[in-house]
Amino acid sequence: MPRSSPRHTSTHADGRPLKITFGELREIGLRGVLVYCHCGRHIALSADHWSDDVRLSDIEPRFVCGGCGNQGGEVRPNFESGKPQFAN
Repeated sequence: MPRSSPRHTSTHADGRPLKITFGELREIGLRGVLVYCHCGRHIALSADHWSDDVRLSDIEPRFVCGGCGNQGGEVRPNFESGKPQFAN
């Protein structure tokens, strides 16, 4: 079976992948994000205070873990924060 060509993922200048925008998050009905630290801690946050054009990956370097003090986190959609509206 032939292999498909590798997917190209757009990245930030520092190599981190570009993630969806908060506007795209809200378009599918989600209202929050989860921020994970490399030490295993995480926190759920409302997405309401970020503008539609900001990407989840844009805010990742800004977080500082309250437990270990590590700077930077992984921001993911919180699928428990709303009803995703996926196309059929």
